[in-house]
Amino acid sequence: MKNILLLFFVFSLTTYSQDKIQQVEVVETDTQIQNFSTEIGQNELRFDFLPLLYFYDYFSATYERMNDTSTAYGVSMLINFGDVINDNFAVTPYFRIYFLESEDYGGYGFFAEVFSKFAFGEFEGYLDNTNILLDENYFDIALGVALGRKWINRKGYSFEILAGIGKNLLYDNDQLDRSETMGRFSVSIGKRF
Repeated sequence: MKNILLLFFVFSLTTYSQDKIQQVEVVETDTQIQNFSTEIGQNELRFDFLPLLYFYDYFSATYERMNDTSTAYGVSMLINFGDVINDNFAVTPYFRIYFLESEDYGGYGFFAEVFSKFAFGEFEGYLDNTNILLDENYFDIALGVALGRKWINRKGYSFEILAGIGKNLLYDNDQLDRSETMGRFSVSIGKRF
């Protein structure tokens, strides 16, 4: 009797679970993709929280605009309040191409970007073999490339990691505390609108 009741109970659960129909919308056409991208927004605002992780005294924000489902352009701005990095203010425009997973609603997945950086800053250092402290302001332009990955949910919230390298075009060998190359790193959270 117990076996019959157990069998009846299991059978009723399986029939109940198969009775429920789940509706899934499949995105197939370019029009559907474009409509969904428009629905969650084509503009994105992100804030870099890498400075918070390492207690750096700078603020970095990025605005990005989607061209279509696989390309975007934007600009990042950095304002430095401390002395951990040399750049006091920097503006970095960029162009991105998204790969792989951008087919369903665009602007996420792996990406490659080209960027230019316009930086104002201050460097200081001692002249070789002397006690003379140099303190100079500078302006530099850099060109570079970066790779990264962006995740985005259906509500439009995003998480992004990025690493890149560029060449300072106005670099001078006499500048002690500066390098011919520059790095571009970011760990950011944002929202599409």
